[in-house]
Amino acid sequence: MTPDLAPGDHVMMEAFTYLSRQPRRGDIVVFKTDGILLLPPDTLKVMRVAAEPGEHVRISEDQLFVNGKQVLLSNSVGTIVYKLPPQAEGLKARTDLTVPKGCYFLLGDNSTNSADSRFWGTLPENNVIGRIAFRYWPLKRIGKVK
Repeated sequence: MTPDLAPGDHVMMEAFTYLSRQPRRGDIVVFKTDGILLLPPDTLKVMRVAAEPGEHVRISEDQLFVNGKQVLLSNSVGTIVYKLPPQAEGLKARTDLTVPKGCYFLLGDNSTNSADSRFWGTLPENNVIGRIAFRYWPLKRIGKVK
């Protein structure tokens, strides 16, 4: 999730928001990997919601399209471009699909170094435990995580 989240960052996660609404495109969510093939079990991961249940997602020419319209997600350095990792040449990336009901399509901000929904599929909503709201360490990077 670099540049917005970097190794050594300490963040606050909150789950109150999801008591009144579902995760939305652009939210940075914390999720459990339990039940997701290709991801280690009993682990927490952080990624950005790119598509919601029932939406059609397509990644073409490094751009994200949802329901046929280009979507520009951004982080602290600008618009995110979705390039496949160099080591993914032999893998079949999921870049054109409809997100099943009760699931989300997640992408990492550092797409050339991200094992995300393109490779392991959609995330069941029950795996979402909260969203990243604030970075409190290191002091020079303190503030809201976008």
